[in-house]
Amino acid sequence: MIDELRSMAIFAETVKLGSFRAAAKELKLSPSVVSYQVTQLEKSVGTALIYRSTRKLSLTSEGTVLYQYALTMIQAAQQGLNQVVLEQQELRGSLTLTLPSALIKSNISKKIAQFSKLHPLLKFKLFYTDDRQDLIHQGIDLAFRAGTMHDSNLKSKRIGEIKRKLVCSYAYWKENIPPTSPQDLTTWHWIKLDMLPNHRTLVNTEGEKCEISFESNISVNSVEAMTQLCINGAGIATPPDYLIEKEIENKTLVELLPNWQVEPISLYAVWPNNVFQNSSSKRLLEFLT
Repeated sequence: MIDELRSMAIFAETVKLGSFRAAAKELKLSPSVVSYQVTQLEKSVGTALIYRSTRKLSLTSEGTVLYQYALTMIQAAQQGLNQVVLEQQELRGSLTLTLPSALIKSNISKKIAQFSKLHPLLKFKLFYTDDRQDLIHQGIDLAFRAGTMHDSNLKSKRIGEIKRKLVCSYAYWKENIPPTSPQDLTTWHWIKLDMLPNHRTLVNTEGEKCEISFESNISVNSVEAMTQLCINGAGIATPPDYLIEKEIENKTLVELLPNWQVEPISLYAVWPNNVFQNSSSKRLLEFLT
């Protein structure tokens, strides 16, 4: 098979340039070698592929069919080589990102750190903020946003989700009657995150959904602040699961209604609709997904 593939490549170059001599010059081979390879290919397929004359070459019907396949083979091989070369190229320049503060300790941040090690000549500028930035005016290449995408001026790609848990401190749990259903929690104190509404949808192990609304006397603009206030006993919160693993393990926090889970929040990568992604942000997005 290897010999046939080599002969097909020589055959395609011969057809493209119109003569054995021109193909030999391009491929840095002797005309006799080019002619031999084409002849061997004809023997292999059991039919003539090229009509030879002193003035020009022309394809037989079988040669026309094989020529198209030979071109496809060569193009696929070239694309593969180009991709490997591209992946080996060192990224340079700068890359500006914005992320919600909830992602500071997330797997996304770990992956960005890994990517930065792979490309030490690329300068990163990261903004961890819960305020939505103007990507174009602030020169941001790529943003990560949680929740529903409303801005039609942005392109987006879903890259995952943020799983959350319904928790309160052990001290606050002791102050209240243990809940038996989601509705029991409507009278408990909640710590509201500014960017989220004052209701949550819970899903149980059987797939049933229950939406509960609540009032809050504390509102914050930071997920980490919300989590810390919850640890300090201010009320119920729904932080990302990766922020509170240790606190649940050491019983600083209590997971309420373990059979009910808070609906996860979708996580998107977004960039301006009228701007093509640069190679650095494209490569980072491929690395993350």
